[in-house]
Amino acid sequence: KDGVDELESVVNFYGEAQSALQFMSLMHGWLNRQLDQAKNDPNRGGVGGFASKMSGPVVPGPDERLWKGEEGERALLHALCATLAGTGANPESVRKHALMVVDNAIAVADYSSPLRQKISDTGKSFGESSLGKCYNTAKAVRSLLTNPRDYVLYAVPDLDHPGETDSYGFASRRFGGSDSNSRGRGAGVAMWCLRPSVAFGPTSDEAMCVIVTSGTLSPIGSLEGELGVKFPVKVEAPHVVPRRQIHVEALDALGDFTAKTQDNPKMPAQLARLLLKYLKAVPRGTGSLVFLPKYALIRRVMEDWERSGALAELERVVGTVLAEEPGAQTFAATLDEFRGAVDAKDGGGALMLAVYRGKVSEGLDFKDDFARAVFCVGIPFPSVGDVKVRLKREYNNSRYARDSGLMSGGDWYSHQAFRAYNQALGRCIRHQHDYASIFLVDARFCMSEEADRNKAMVSKWMRNLVQRFRDSRESVGTLGEFFQRIAADPPGPPKETTTTAPPTAPPTTAQLATPMKSPPPATQDEVLGVVDVTFTQAERLRLDEAVR
Repeated sequence: KDGVDELESVVNFYGEAQSALQFMSLMHGWLNRQLDQAKNDPNRGGVGGFASKMSGPVVPGPDERLWKGEEGERALLHALCATLAGTGANPESVRKHALMVVDNAIAVADYSSPLRQKISDTGKSFGESSLGKCYNTAKAVRSLLTNPRDYVLYAVPDLDHPGETDSYGFASRRFGGSDSNSRGRGAGVAMWCLRPSVAFGPTSDEAMCVIVTSGTLSPIGSLEGELGVKFPVKVEAPHVVPRRQIHVEALDALGDFTAKTQDNPKMPAQLARLLLKYLKAVPRGTGSLVFLPKYALIRRVMEDWERSGALAELERVVGTVLAEEPGAQTFAATLDEFRGAVDAKDGGGALMLAVYRGKVSEGLDFKDDFARAVFCVGIPFPSVGDVKVRLKREYNNSRYARDSGLMSGGDWYSHQAFRAYNQALGRCIRHQHDYASIFLVDARFCMSEEADRNKAMVSKWMRNLVQRFRDSRESVGTLGEFFQRIAADPPGPPKETTTTAPPTAPPTTAQLATPMKSPPPATQDEVLGVVDVTFTQAERLRLDEAVR
């Protein structure tokens, strides 16, 4: 509505904005009609509630309208060409007219369009917001009309919390922990693409070569299906860090860390005892990370620790104890405090509680003393109450998706969990001379029937290093020995030795014509440490062979 109101004013100054206003007005009017129909639907209670969210097809909540696949295409064609569609015109004619309306709006609202340039030249921002909104909406509509089977269209009274009402009209709480019964951006329409190949396809079609590289691409088969491209060359490389610098252990002290375990009032105290036991064996003055599935759980743990005195106990062992909070406002300050506590070198150190899929777990570098211990508590399966997760699982289980090479919805759900898990595991050990201890804190990695399957889902460089001890004293003792061995023989680049070379005769002409040759490095560490050297082609081939 704000976009339409502003565009009406923009048209008074720039007549060429009329096509953008036409498109946004059509979408706005259609959305209002759909929400009014949903609100007045006598069956608005329908099949809903928590039970229906866990099984069966996804249905819209009260006051919502949901279209899946080609249903969404038909709905948008009616939105953009209501008169044509209502007269029973040829479907191809209706589609052609709709695409013309969309393309005209894109051409006018594009960031490089003459209209946007005119507005930019004035030095004012009037019209920029509404044109940007028009451009983004029109591009999404264009993509949906081009790939209708890969989209869902969802008209909702609250864009921030779609699908978060039960069959009785009560707002449910978001499993991720944020309060979801506060009003968000208001009514709107969501267009969700359920297959990444829609975005990746144009890149792979145009490029001569595409290289995708990350430590968390595996399992690669699922990636190929989602991106819609076969990769003829696949590499899962080992870690550059020797085994002696990594301590990986599975712990079952908290049992299966499911929602039931998380809700147990004794859980925060059990977690505190576990951390106190193991952190005493970690070098003082260093940093440690604890990853948990959701922000609400972090808040509850911190509040419980403060009441019980466990927080003070932990601070005596690790120094500063911090918690990641949602949003970007406090993150920089929290991170600076954590790094400052480790950098202080006063024997304090720091411990941070963070959430999977948060800023700490993905993309940040906690090398060396910033992360000598990482505790990954639980397995971060996506929220079973999130409507987008349910729609994606349903889509992947469809005949169309399976025929297109996508994995089942259940397998996709599991892989999403372990991709987030592997991201968190990778925050430490950031270079070949780094070292750390990593703990998989969930009984589902230990003696349960699914332990082997779960361990097979962690990153390849780690999966064969996972240890399991029956006795906690043996476990803590082994951890202490690990750090003692590192302290006695710290990893680092090979030490340089200075020798005095005997005097040599000047080289002959024959010697000058022969390329200098040196023996290949003896170890992988030495190979990886060779930099800033110019090789002849023969020497480079020999070095490559040494690495292999």
